[in-house]
Amino acid sequence: MLFKRALILSLAVLPFACGGGEDESETSSDTSTEPDCDAAAGEICGSITADAVWDADVVLVGIVSVEDGATLTVNAGVTVRGKSGSALVIKQGGRIEAVGTADAPIVFTSSQEEGKRQRGDWGGLVLLGSAPTNLPGGSGVAEGLAGDFNYGGSDAAYNCGTLKYVRVEFAGYELTTDNELNGITAYACGTATTFEWVQVAMGKDDGIEMFGGSFNGKYIVVTGAVDDSIDIDQGWSGTLQHIFIQHDPTVGNYSFEISNQGDNVDATPRTTPHIANVTAIGSGQTNDTKSAGIKLKEGAAGEIYNSIFVNHYKGSVDLTESATETQASSGAIKLANNIFYQNNGSGDGDYITDDGSTFDLQGFVEDAANNNTVGADPLLGSLTWGAPNVTPSAGSPALTAPASPPSGFEATDYIGAVKDSDWTQAAWISYADR
Repeated sequence: MLFKRALILSLAVLPFACGGGEDESETSSDTSTEPDCDAAAGEICGSITADAVWDADVVLVGIVSVEDGATLTVNAGVTVRGKSGSALVIKQGGRIEAVGTADAPIVFTSSQEEGKRQRGDWGGLVLLGSAPTNLPGGSGVAEGLAGDFNYGGSDAAYNCGTLKYVRVEFAGYELTTDNELNGITAYACGTATTFEWVQVAMGKDDGIEMFGGSFNGKYIVVTGAVDDSIDIDQGWSGTLQHIFIQHDPTVGNYSFEISNQGDNVDATPRTTPHIANVTAIGSGQTNDTKSAGIKLKEGAAGEIYNSIFVNHYKGSVDLTESATETQASSGAIKLANNIFYQNNGSGDGDYITDDGSTFDLQGFVEDAANNNTVGADPLLGSLTWGAPNVTPSAGSPALTAPASPPSGFEATDYIGAVKDSDWTQAAWISYADR
C-alpha cells in the first residue's frame, strides 16, 4: 500500500489538504491555479497557513508553500513523494521542522515507484529566509518561482528550521526552460538553522545551493548531481564539515562551486565558506564531463581544510576572474592540508585559470606552507559509483596525523570525511539511482 492510510494526517491537523473537507479560511484564497488533489489519498497542495504536522506519508501536488507564521513539522519515518511539477517551499516567516532519526529518516522523493524514478521527477525543497545577502538592496526573488517568493534581509540569526536525518532525491523539475530547482535550495538561511545528517541524491541541477545566509552544516552527502554538488553564492559564510560527494560517471560539474556575485564581484558580505573534512569523488578519468574539484569565481573568498578531491576529470582547482585572484593573493582564500589525486583526466592539468591569466594557481595550491598533498593516492576502499567505500586504508596519507582544522571546526586528526567509523554507509543514506 502506497500510503499509511491511518491518515494520521487528519484534516484536523492538516486543514490545508486539498480535495474537500478543508477549512477554507486556512488555505490559500487564490485556488484558481492550484491543481486538484485528493486529501483521502494523502495528497497535499496549496498554501499551509497554520501550524501543521505530517506524521504519515504524503504526496505533494503542485507548489506547496508554508506561509509566514506557520511551522510545518514532519515526523521521523515519513516519506514525502512529489508529483511532477511539485515542490515544497518554506517562505519567509514560515519554518520546517523535519527531524528524522538514523533508523527512521525523513525522505523527500519521487512519486514514481522504485526502479522507475528519474532526476527531475519533482521539484525539491526550497527554504526562504531573511539573513543577509550581497544582492543590491539585500533581497531577491527565488529563481523560477512565480509570486511572492522573496528572500534576504538583516536577520543574521534567521531560522529556516531544522533538517536532520533527511534525504532528498530525484528532484530538479524544470520549472521553465533551463531553470530547474535544486535538491535543496537555502535562500538567506541564518545561523539558527539546523542542517545535519542530510543527503541529496540524483538531482537534475545542483545538489545543494546556498544564496546568502550563514548557517552551519555537517554530515552531508551529495550523490549524482547533474550540475554542482554544492553551490555557494551571494555572500554565504557558514561552516560545512564532514561532507561526502560522489559524481555519477556520466554527468556532474564541480564538487564545490563558490561564487561571490556576477554583477558585482566585490559585493559584501563576500561569499566566504568555511569547509573541512570532505571526500569528493569525481566522475572518473575517462569520462568527458565537466567534473572538477573546486571552482572559485566572481571574487569569492573561503577556506577548505583536511579534504580529499579524487578522480575529477577537469582538474583539482579552477580559479577564475582577477577579483578572485586578488582574494587568493591577499590570503582570503585558504586551501590547506588537502589531498588532490587523479583530477586531470582531461589533460588540462590539475589547475585551471582564465586564458591569459598570469596567476600561479599551481604555486598557490602547492606552496609548502599550505601542506597540500598532490598526486599521492589516498587509498580509499572503493570509488565505485553507487557502492563507495571512502574509509582510507592503512598507509593512506589521509591518516598521517595532519593538523586539525582551525578554530570553528570540530577537531579531527585525519583528512577526508571518514577515518575508521564510516558514517557514509549508514542505513539512512541511499545510493540507488532509480
